[in-house]
Amino acid sequence: MILRLILLIAFIYGIYLLLRRAAAGGAPGKSGSAPAPQEHMVSCAHCGVYLPQSDSVSAGERFYCGDAHRIAGPRQ
Repeated sequence: MILRLILLIAFIYGIYLLLRRAAAGGAPGKSGSAPAPQEHMVSCAHCGVYLPQSDSVSAGERFYCGDAHRIAGPRQ
């Protein structure tokens, strides 16, 4: 009797998951959003920290993490 109850609960839960996935419009194992495109990482010429190139400050061919390090210049 207990086994039948456990199987019934598992069956109902499985149906619930299928209906929820169908309502969300997603396929099994597939997330709703596309992964973000990878961005080129650069190293600060002063401190060496890595950051996305779009967040860096460039001076010539060198990249810096901020204006203070750009003004200070590359580390000796």
